[in-house]
Amino acid sequence: MSKIEEDIKPWSGERQAIGQDLFQILEKHIKDVSLRCYQSFDPSITVLSDDVVERERVKFQHLCEGNFNTRYFAAQAPVIRSIAEKTGFTNFIVKAASVYAAEWALVVLQETKWSPRKREAYLRSLMESIFTDIAVAVHVLTEDINGEAASQRDAFERERAADAEADRHAMQVLGDALNELAGGNLAVRMTQVLPQKNEGARQDFNRATEALDGVMTTIVHTVGDLRNVVEEVSVASEDLSRRTEQQAQALEETATALHELTTTVRKTSEGAATASRVATLTRDEVGRTGQIMTEAEAAMDQIASSSQEIARIVSVIDEIAFQTNLLALNAGVEAARAGDAGKGFAVVASEVRALAQRSADAAKDIRNLISTSSDQVKHGVALVESTSQTLNGIVRKVAEIDEVIAAIASSAREQASGIQDINEAVSQMDRTTQQNAAMVEETTAASAVMRAKSRQLSDLVADFTLSDQPHNAAIRRGASTRAAA
Repeated sequence: MSKIEEDIKPWSGERQAIGQDLFQILEKHIKDVSLRCYQSFDPSITVLSDDVVERERVKFQHLCEGNFNTRYFAAQAPVIRSIAEKTGFTNFIVKAASVYAAEWALVVLQETKWSPRKREAYLRSLMESIFTDIAVAVHVLTEDINGEAASQRDAFERERAADAEADRHAMQVLGDALNELAGGNLAVRMTQVLPQKNEGARQDFNRATEALDGVMTTIVHTVGDLRNVVEEVSVASEDLSRRTEQQAQALEETATALHELTTTVRKTSEGAATASRVATLTRDEVGRTGQIMTEAEAAMDQIASSSQEIARIVSVIDEIAFQTNLLALNAGVEAARAGDAGKGFAVVASEVRALAQRSADAAKDIRNLISTSSDQVKHGVALVESTSQTLNGIVRKVAEIDEVIAAIASSAREQASGIQDINEAVSQMDRTTQQNAAMVEETTAASAVMRAKSRQLSDLVADFTLSDQPHNAAIRRGASTRAAA
């Protein structure tokens, strides 16, 4: 405020006297003019309190009389700040100051109608005092703005310096951590709390290193497990290679033996098929023989029937002979009775009787022969029946033998087919085993490469420092042992 006090001096002499006269004339309007000014930025105000009116009266008296002293400046600054805070700097100048000047100008015009010279002098005095007040207000507000700007600038500079120092410290801490990380120390963590804007970077770094540490720890464990597995796989591949070679040789011998067995079983199957055909033909021949025996049996039955018919005919002949003999005997008796006249007839009757006797004897012989033939035919029929039954049994047995031989032939064919499939499968297994043997050799070579690569990878991960130090130390010892070896 020292600058404005140097530029604005208190009035004296005629200027002060004019202002004193002006105050005497306008004092009675202070309340109304002040109310209209306050209403310009707050229409809800209808009445001003006495202390506000008194403060405005003191201010107006200072303005009219030009009492721009230290007391004025001290009293005016809070009022200006209060009004500007409520209305804003622009409204304070455009509305409040313009309304204040216009209202007092109107009051001066109203009170000085009787004297144009007084009006001019009072208006000049009033305008000078009002604009002086405005200049003071502008000066106060400008100083406040400048002071606030300077304060903000100082605060900004201090904040910027603090931020720069915090950034430098954060970059140093981050650089140290990154150097540790670049050196392979994955267990490094940024434990110092950094400023808010750098705290996210610290937390991100810690999360990143924790994740990387966890991943690398898992890799280290996996590499150790992988190394053990590769060693086991390599040893197993070598053993498998040897066993595969032995298996291939044994399988080749098995294939050869199975091929010979297939040939033998095929021949057996062909022999069984031939035997089945022969048995079938034998069964058919025996069947035809049985049919012939059946026909012979039928013929023997017909012979027996014919013999019975001949016996019946012989019986008829015997009866005829008996009747003829009886007639001849009667004829002889009658011839004897006739005497000499009946001698010729008696000779005929004797001859007829002799013929009847010979017929009876012949019929008797025939009967005996027929009886003997009938017995022989019956015996032959019995033999034929027995032979037929025997042949039927032979047919059944030959049929059973044919079925058995057919079953044997079918089984032999199935066995031959199965053994042929087995032979093909064994041949395929032989080829596959040979291929597997080649693949096992390639696998063994690949296992050796994997073993070397796993050892190399183990040596690489052993250079990292992890939070899991015991396992990492074991990896380091293993790497050192391998390097010494």
